[in-house]
Amino acid sequence: MKFSTKRRSLLLIAIVALILIHAVYLNGSIKDLFNVTAIELVLLSVVISYAIKRKHLQIKPLTRLLIHGKETNLELTIKRFYYYALVQKEQGHIELEHELEKEENSFVRRGSLLAIEGVPEDELRLILENELKGEQYRYQQMGGFFRLVALLAPGMGLVGTLLGMTGVLKTLSDFSHTGYSLSSAVVATLYGALLANMFALPCYYRLMDIYDREMFEKRLYIEGCIGLQRREIPRVLFEKLNSFLPSDQKLVLVKEPGSSKGTIERQEQSYAG
Repeated sequence: MKFSTKRRSLLLIAIVALILIHAVYLNGSIKDLFNVTAIELVLLSVVISYAIKRKHLQIKPLTRLLIHGKETNLELTIKRFYYYALVQKEQGHIELEHELEKEENSFVRRGSLLAIEGVPEDELRLILENELKGEQYRYQQMGGFFRLVALLAPGMGLVGTLLGMTGVLKTLSDFSHTGYSLSSAVVATLYGALLANMFALPCYYRLMDIYDREMFEKRLYIEGCIGLQRREIPRVLFEKLNSFLPSDQKLVLVKEPGSSKGTIERQEQSYAG
């Protein structure tokens, strides 16, 4: 049974929550770990981080991105450019332009249209690379928010602990209250560690994983557009794009007898046949 990205994310969150609840249950009660002052101090790290990065953050799109991710399909990308190269070779630029007008991906459509309009290769690559830099900057700013939270949260937790320790020192003469005051002081450090290691850092690395996969696919887009600009034959363009894939994801081009066209299949499927 396959799960969507959203369901996998929610399942992981539920598992982590259950583990935390179980750990708390074994070592006391949730009431023992509840401290309003500690919560306020640790959440202050989120407020400070948001205040610094607010110009680059949109909460709803960011939340949706973290939960759903961004689907990439490298096989479809290679098939797409192989098809465009076939149209360019067999039917010419005009027909290819008509096909590109139907293309839903704006990056591929714009880059391919620039390619067949005769934009020099160096300029075309520069234009597309600059667009990637814009995406890179956006992801860096979003990731910077979570990195800042991960940096500040433990520090704010330590501040809460130090403030709580002042209460401990005041009750040293009354040992019946010292243990309670000490446990309340340590809770702030716990909150800071949990916020950093169970929320901020996982969100950051989740975001970077989405970024890496998206940038890898867009690198294929750029090479595909450059291939159209060079008017490379479909087979050469296919092999060039296929070389980017790891060995366990390689594709093969199965030629149709008596035709220049071919069918792109996964490598294991081809061997099985």
